[in-house]
Amino acid sequence: MITDQSSETATPESNDANLTDSMNALHDWFMEFIQTRQSVFIPCLVVLGIALVLHVVVGWILRRYASRMNREGFQWTGVIASSLSAPAGWVIWIMALTMVARMLIIPDPDNTETTILADRIAQVRLGLIIALLAWFLSRTIRRFEEKFSTVAKHSDRLDLTAVHAISNFLVVFTWLMAILIAAQSYGMNMTAILTLGGASAFALSFAFQDVFKNLFGGVMILFSRPFRVGEDINMVGKSIEGTVEKIGIYQTIVRGWDKIPIIIPNSIFLTDGIRNLSQATQRRIKFDIGLRYQDFNVVESVASDIHTMLKDHSKIDENGLLRVVFSNYGGSSLDITIMCMSQPGATLGDAAALKQDIMVKIGEIVTKHGADFAFPTQTLDLTGPIEVKTLT
Repeated sequence: MITDQSSETATPESNDANLTDSMNALHDWFMEFIQTRQSVFIPCLVVLGIALVLHVVVGWILRRYASRMNREGFQWTGVIASSLSAPAGWVIWIMALTMVARMLIIPDPDNTETTILADRIAQVRLGLIIALLAWFLSRTIRRFEEKFSTVAKHSDRLDLTAVHAISNFLVVFTWLMAILIAAQSYGMNMTAILTLGGASAFALSFAFQDVFKNLFGGVMILFSRPFRVGEDINMVGKSIEGTVEKIGIYQTIVRGWDKIPIIIPNSIFLTDGIRNLSQATQRRIKFDIGLRYQDFNVVESVASDIHTMLKDHSKIDENGLLRVVFSNYGGSSLDITIMCMSQPGATLGDAAALKQDIMVKIGEIVTKHGADFAFPTQTLDLTGPIEVKTLT
């Protein structure tokens, strides 16, 4: 069967005709648009001109003001002014362009499309202004973070990790609030969103409770500041001791004395005690020595001379804890316990050197009295005679 496909296949002549019709329709629409809006062209140009002038003038004023405040020492005011310069320029142009767009749209009660379009322009303008406000606040927070970070590097009053953590939290909170406000302005049901968010938060907190414990522990460390980066700590009941290298939101890194990093989840700090060795005002030195049982007659004299030596030592706090006592009958020794405190301000290295000096002087005192240090020995009591046999 033969069919005629001339009606189904487009010819070049028909394509040219369709293109010509489209161009004519576009030309007619454009001419009608120009003719019906001739009265607003000049006001639109005036609005754009004013926006251009305001953009240049406001930006120049804010930059000059920020520079002047920084020179005169009012750095915080200068931070706000410098953060405002870019968002202020965008706000000016958004207001101008949306105003021009609304002027070009002729509301027609019989045409709902133009009315809806005008309303949508107003909503877009509000959303952009909210976003620019959040951008301004975020820029301000980051500028303040830079200032506080500089202060924290040269001062013990601020912790650099806490500055970064608080800054990140404020930036996230700012954008989250901006999104919620924008959603409400677009007519979304905030009650449903908050209810869903609350249920999701409960489910997440139950599923990731260990993660949230670590996060909460990190926040508590940053605010209570039981220790700082660079300080020496050890944990009560655990073999964790070293220098704090990094305090994170989730975990803390402690560099052990063997230079091996120890990764500690922050939740541990909520339940276990911490000794901050770097914040100690003094260093306690405590150890025991053991004399032989045959040196019993000189134990009291040795203890008295050790006490006198410690009391006269220039690096020992004579008003602090100072004890030298015969404390125990050991398995193979007469035990003497020595406890004393270093002078205020001594470091761990100073305490180690002081302990070495004390132990050397104690050895000299023991030798002076003709005594000696005990070592583990055992005495065998034999009831019968000893028979010695020679093996041949």
